Amino acid sequence: MNNGIQAGKLFFEEGIPGFPHLQFYQLTQHEPGSPFFSLDSMEEEQIGFWVVDPFCFFKDYQFTLSEAAKASLRIDEDTPVGVLNIVTIRGSDQVTVNLKAPLVLNLANRMAKQVILNDDRYPVRQPLVQANQQQVGG
Repeated sequence: MNNGIQAGKLFFEEGIPGFPHLQFYQLTQHEPGSPFFSLDSMEEEQIGFWVVDPFCFFKDYQFTLSEAAKASLRIDEDTPVGVLNIVTIRGSDQVTVNLKAPLVLNLANRMAKQVILNDDRYPVRQPLVQANQQQVGG
């Protein structure tokens, strides 16, 4: 799945939606073995995202990459591919993951693209931890 994702530079040819002018990002894993990474613009230092290996939390997460997305990332059947999803912290107690628009990485050439899935199973704001798994504090 994402076993091959390594820290380093990534090139988003089309930018990330909302930031089409920013193409170069640094992917950093702050804790070895952690499913969390930071993705920081190398062109505007105040722009960055937290991203996560979705397969650590959503075992059944899967999708088919369109031929257009494969072509833009120069992916063929032998190309190693990784997937990360953007994490958003909402308020003080909710963390969500955008499963609707994964970041797909060509691990061979370090190209990446945010792909919007045409799949209603995956929400833009999926809670990272389901309510029944959260600890009740007091």
